[in-house]
Amino acid sequence: MKTFKYSARREQDGKTQEGVAEANTQGEAIEHLRQDGLIVTTIEAVSEGHDIEIHIGSSKIKDKALAIVCNQLSIILHAGIPIVRTLELIAEQTEDRTLKAILSDVAGDVAAGYGLADSFQKHGKGLPTTFIESVRAAESSGELDSVFARLSDYYEKTSRSKGKAKSAMIYPSFVLGIAVIVVAIIIIVAVPTFKTTFQSMGAELPIPTLILIGVSDFFTQYFLLIAGIIVGIVVAVQVAKRRNEDFRLWWSHLGVSIPVIGRINLMSCASQYAGTMSIMMAAGLSIVNAVEITARTIDNYFMSKALADTKPDVEAGRPLAEALGKSNAYPDLVTEMTGVGEQTGELEDTLRVVGDYYDNEVETATDRAISMLEPITIVILAVIVCIILLAVYLPMFSIYGSYNNAT
Repeated sequence: MKTFKYSARREQDGKTQEGVAEANTQGEAIEHLRQDGLIVTTIEAVSEGHDIEIHIGSSKIKDKALAIVCNQLSIILHAGIPIVRTLELIAEQTEDRTLKAILSDVAGDVAAGYGLADSFQKHGKGLPTTFIESVRAAESSGELDSVFARLSDYYEKTSRSKGKAKSAMIYPSFVLGIAVIVVAIIIIVAVPTFKTTFQSMGAELPIPTLILIGVSDFFTQYFLLIAGIIVGIVVAVQVAKRRNEDFRLWWSHLGVSIPVIGRINLMSCASQYAGTMSIMMAAGLSIVNAVEITARTIDNYFMSKALADTKPDVEAGRPLAEALGKSNAYPDLVTEMTGVGEQTGELEDTLRVVGDYYDNEVETATDRAISMLEPITIVILAVIVCIILLAVYLPMFSIYGSYNNAT
């Protein structure tokens, strides 16, 4: 199908309208527009590559920017402004270039008679599934403003959690990076120089120095081989994750099973499950559809598949808590609170509370892990530096002692 850009006059009130339409031919596009009550004044095909903007950077939309747009959509729609004008206003104001382009294209499609969710799905490749499906459900229920308000809170909370985790990791990552660079320079550049000097003096080298020289020789001689092995392992793991279902399950299960980091990942998945399910149900989706969509949004594949596997049981009429409990993947609190919500008929509110609880737990656990990582990192670096200094200075003391004895 081809895309046509048109200008038309509405038969009902004579107002001018612009937009885009899709059809196999120009005549077919005009006929569709006529059936919609539009009298076409100009129409032209939009050639491929026309009006293409090149955006530098990732096309993935940031949660913070999406939260702001959802909040604006909620406020303006609640004020009674038509959806097309709302989209145009927000597109003019937003600073995110990707969102600006998406909103402009969606406004044109909606003006041409397309559905809002379908237009977002067509143009918003960087938009999350939760956003598109929530909009689709809200269109049916007529609760767009309230759903956008919930989505704004959801993405604001997600952005805050991710931002805090990234900020907490800046210092340890910086220290480790500098440490690796310094140690690499010492081993590959400095140690060979000391080795030549010690050998020229004919001194007997102590064991720590011999070990350091051996490590330096090994890394200097086999550096490219070691780098190739590391790159090969990383590539092999990525390929295996894509092509081997069992390996992908094992790898993702490992990610929620290892000490400290695994527990944080597990609680993060529990937060994603509860928060997303609550949003989906607030938008008016059935529990079966909410489960299906939520499973696609969970980052860890093992946890995602465990939730997706509950869909047949839920479709058969079994409680979600019972189906979730059979997987043994999610924490007991998540399963039990899901059951309480189902029994009381307040599953949406219950899951929202559970999501908030696990968000706080993730933040607390992350802060605790970082507070432990910083002193451990410093101690490890101190030990490495002491070993290197000891290996370098011991031969000097030996040479100095031999020189004094000779004199």
